[in-house]
Amino acid sequence: MNSIIKKPHLFFFWLIPIFILLGLLKRDIPIDINISYIHYLINVDFWCYITAVYFGLMGINYLSLHWAKKHPNNWLTSAHIILQVACLIPYLISVFNLDKSGNLIYTNLPFQENLNIILLVAFFIFLISILIHLINFFTSLLLKRD
Repeated sequence: MNSIIKKPHLFFFWLIPIFILLGLLKRDIPIDINISYIHYLINVDFWCYITAVYFGLMGINYLSLHWAKKHPNNWLTSAHIILQVACLIPYLISVFNLDKSGNLIYTNLPFQENLNIILLVAFFIFLISILIHLINFFTSLLLKRD
């Protein structure tokens, strides 16, 4: 964990091929998203590619701090990485349990009945991790450290 905190850009760059590969494996599997009266039908591979781009941008942010010889705060970096992993776990579990028509395959997982609530909580954790990353990035960039 200490090496991930010292070079977090490598962690985020390492996630890019994983999500591209996941997008290639889960190609043409739809996800139905219902928000009020609006119905969205989006493929899983699209979300995987968007996630890979997001992690690429996170990696570029941390790499730019590394190039500028500005060190991010260790506590904020570890909180950001832990929250990113915590919000990815429900997403990955739900993606791996989709059949070809986009329906969840019933398994004996204890949280499958409340998956919508868990994904909503994971989304809010994701938003908090973005806020932590922005605070970490800008404080590291703007503060003068010896």
